[in-house]
Amino acid sequence: MTERMEDRAARIGFEEEQLEGNITLLMITGDLDMYTLPKAKNTINHITETGRNRILIDLKNMDYIDSSGLGFFIGTLKKLKEKGGDLKLMNLNSYIQGIFKLINLNYIIEIFEDRETAIKHFN
Repeated sequence: MTERMEDRAARIGFEEEQLEGNITLLMITGDLDMYTLPKAKNTINHITETGRNRILIDLKNMDYIDSSGLGFFIGTLKKLKEKGGDLKLMNLNSYIQGIFKLINLNYIIEIFEDRETAIKHFN
């Protein structure tokens, strides 16, 4: 039996926390792929529409990412930079970190192992 599109879209979750320095911590849980991408974009749009443009994304609980998910990070970085903000990532598991290194995305988006170090690197 094939999984319905609605079921696939439900495989992602988001939790927000406001940090010092007007930084929004966004924790993503689950899969970031073509099915969950609309939810991810809506979440980022909600954050930026409220004037927040400095986002730290915690990927500790992200299980899977596909090419549309990788594009999401590039698009989000571009959107935030246009608004004078920035995007940083932290807690990538070895699978996701390997993909980022394979396509050199780690040279475009800063990646950190912990919250404190990531916060220090926001301008």
